[in-house]
Amino acid sequence: MDIGQGEPVVLIHGLGSKKESWVNQYNLSSNYRLIIPDLRGHGESEIYTDISIYNFAQDILSLLDSLDIKKAHFCGLSMGGLVVQEIYKQKKECVLSMVLSNTFSYVPTFLGHLTVMKGIKKLQSTSSENYTTYTAKKCLYQKESTLIDAAKKMFLIRKKTYIDSSLSAIKSNYLPILPFVKVPTLIIGGKYDEINPLISSYITKGFMPKAEVVIFDNCGHLPILEKKEEYNELLDRFFRRNRRELS
Repeated sequence: MDIGQGEPVVLIHGLGSKKESWVNQYNLSSNYRLIIPDLRGHGESEIYTDISIYNFAQDILSLLDSLDIKKAHFCGLSMGGLVVQEIYKQKKECVLSMVLSNTFSYVPTFLGHLTVMKGIKKLQSTSSENYTTYTAKKCLYQKESTLIDAAKKMFLIRKKTYIDSSLSAIKSNYLPILPFVKVPTLIIGGKYDEINPLISSYITKGFMPKAEVVIFDNCGHLPILEKKEEYNELLDRFFRRNRRELS
């Protein structure tokens, strides 16, 4: 999706999700040019091979080249936050600012492997539809039927892509590059995030002393849904402030 006008903002979805998961953020297009891709293997993508965080970043950089976009703001949710960090690692000169939302920079190998193996086992023993319902509920603090239905629409879980993406994600370690990040960075967390524990946000912050941190109360893994108005206002303020600083 390519909507709106203004400075480019790239919104990158999470694991098993799709570009339409950002539907509540579309109104940011009144101030920004929103570039919202499906990662390979996700959504409407027809590429199902070589699934990795590295290739997700490569694909987005290639997309920006094709659109003749030299610099952009980047916002990634969950696994999308890893992709943002990988983009910075690969081509930091194209990054105006970063929003790392409900994500992590590193998970100890044993803990990450254990968590992913547990998820894979559950995924393999059930249907994608049932796993989507399970995931939607787990992503939310307020487990109300209307929110669960809305959250379910954000996902399109393909088992192989989901597994390959998960295995690539837990191999990620961006802690070594964080102290050297030169661009404004906003770290967002949900106080009751069951997918990505809040400690992950503070670990990232520990390696980025100048980064701004905002934690949403009464919120789980999907502030883009549960706190959509506040989330949009936060992004708008952050991008506006840094547009002025960088102009």
